[in-house]
Amino acid sequence: MRILAPLLILSLTLAGCGFPGVHKNPVIQGNQFKETAMNRVEIGMTEAQVQFLLGNPITTNSFNPDRWIYLERVDLDGEIQTNQYLIVQFEGGRVASLARDAGGSPSDPLATIDTTPPDPQPIPRWWWPF
Repeated sequence: MRILAPLLILSLTLAGCGFPGVHKNPVIQGNQFKETAMNRVEIGMTEAQVQFLLGNPITTNSFNPDRWIYLERVDLDGEIQTNQYLIVQFEGGRVASLARDAGGSPSDPLATIDTTPPDPQPIPRWWWPF
């Protein structure tokens, strides 16, 4: 009886950890997309205006700093449910295009995003005649 009581308490405690009816909240990582803010982003807005509405981007392409990538990832019970992207392209400090996408693998959510560097610009050769 002395051993039975602690074993019973231990087994009930461990069984409570894996109870199937426990509610689990989804974990939202990255930027949280709010439709009201997303709908207010327009072509021609400045970088500061976009940052005010959407916050800081999750990543900026290091080869093309005029391309901001926002990522919202929803994780439920340790499994990725959705990856959603908003890609904002700037030209001259103003929004030139907006693109929304979804998908990507859980290990590399940015795999669907084209991260190739732009073509290099020719370097002027001012010293060539010498």
